Amino acid sequence: MRNAATLLACSVLAVVALPLAGQDRPNLSGTWQFDSSKSQLHTMTLADATWVISEDDSSIQIAESEDGAGKKLDLKCTTDGKECKIGGAKATASFWYNGPMLVEMENKGEHVTRYRMKLSADGKTLTVETTSIVPQSTQADVLVFQKHA
Repeated sequence: MRNAATLLACSVLAVVALPLAGQDRPNLSGTWQFDSSKSQLHTMTLADATWVISEDDSSIQIAESEDGAGKKLDLKCTTDGKECKIGGAKATASFWYNGPMLVEMENKGEHVTRYRMKLSADGKTLTVETTSIVPQSTQADVLVFQKHA
């Protein structure tokens, strides 16, 4: 009887908590323009970039172009942590939410990079903290994007 009560309590908690878990997930959909004046670049160089993000409940699609050179990257992945292929056959990424932050782990051969994307309270600024995991870096780059209307 005690196990049944514990199971019931856990089930009720899960039913109540699941709807709340999705509330802190921002929708990153939109066209985002890189703002070099607000960004902090230590290990990378980037003059101009535009990200077009489309997101739904379980997946994200990002089309990226840099320096007006057309599409550099176009990827579509789930946001449940499962690995997906990007760019070439050897590159993979996985996306998941950590509270209000979308985390991407990107693996390109011997390079592993973590991206942590956070939307501002007003929804107009996307901040992306980029950290090289392999090879390990002591400094993170912070990319700031402004949303186009």
